[in-house]
This record gives sequence, structure tokens and C-alpha cells, in this order.
Amino acid sequence: MRSPLGPLALLVVVAAATFGLAKWHPFSPAAPAAAVSGDAARGKTVFARNCAGCHGADATGGVGPSLHDAGLTASEVEAIVASGRGVMPPGLVTGQPAADVAAYVATLSQ
Repeated sequence: MRSPLGPLALLVVVAAATFGLAKWHPFSPAAPAAAVSGDAARGKTVFARNCAGCHGADATGGVGPSLHDAGLTASEVEAIVASGRGVMPPGLVTGQPAADVAAYVATLSQ
């Protein structure tokens, strides 16, 4: 007859190893980069030059969706600009201009 302690011992060892690895965090992600503060007034100019062709001069939509009352925060807009969405290609603007346009679009959602 087999002893029931074998499977129980294996379970305890696996659970302890899993817990230990979870607490150890050998592959913890790096700290996120510091957020760049955007200027909505400059962002309006960046928007007119780079975004209005699809989202409309007044951001009420066109080929791209309306950005008025979209409920987007500046950080969400920056993420969308960086990675793209739908047919919008990633990285149309980068760096400070991206932070500026994000600040401007966030004002449209208020």
C-alpha cells in the first residue's frame, strides 16, 4: 500500500518553491520612466499639424474618431500616440510634442 505522505510532501515542496519565487522577484520590471509634463497650448499647434488631418481641425472626428468627451487622460493619449490604435500608426509624434498633444487632447475630455 502506498503512503499518502508522498504526494502531500510533493505538494508542499512545489507550493513552497512557488511562494519563494514569487517573493524573490528575480524578473521585476524596471521603474517606469518619469512622465513628461505637456503644455496644452503647444499641443494644440502639434495637433493641428499632425492629427487634424484624421481627427478634424476641431477634433470632432473625420477619418479618425472624435476626441471630444472621449474620457481620455493625458497618459492614455500618450500611450495611444506611442503605440498606435486601429489604423493610426504608432509614433506620429514623440518626446515633448507627444506630451504636449496629449495634454491638449486631455482638455477636450473635460
